[in-house]
Amino acid sequence: LDPVSAADIRPLARTPGQTGIEFHAPVQLIYIANIDRLDHTHGFDEPGLHDPDVQKAYAYVDMGLIAENVQIICASLGLGAWLHNCDRKALTRALGLRPEQKVLFAQSVGGPGA
Repeated sequence: LDPVSAADIRPLARTPGQTGIEFHAPVQLIYIANIDRLDHTHGFDEPGLHDPDVQKAYAYVDMGLIAENVQIICASLGLGAWLHNCDRKALTRALGLRPEQKVLFAQSVGGPGA
């Protein structure tokens, strides 16, 4: 993993306008799809990967599999994890993402709450 920001952008992991929830989790995973990697695959060039709807489906399926693995690992370690919506526009700006990079969801990870 390469750091892309020295700022604490964890508050951007909430849904815009969401109130009444404080994020105390020390880790916020931000899932980002890089559509350019689907358009420019190496090896077999699957024609469907150039279709924006298919690209979107692949991105969300991949993200779901990764998020599920995080949930399983957290459960085995006695940690909590929560997959949720986030402020996509603010995170895109804060992380300096390119147009082909899309913020999908966020996942909070931390110890048991009080």
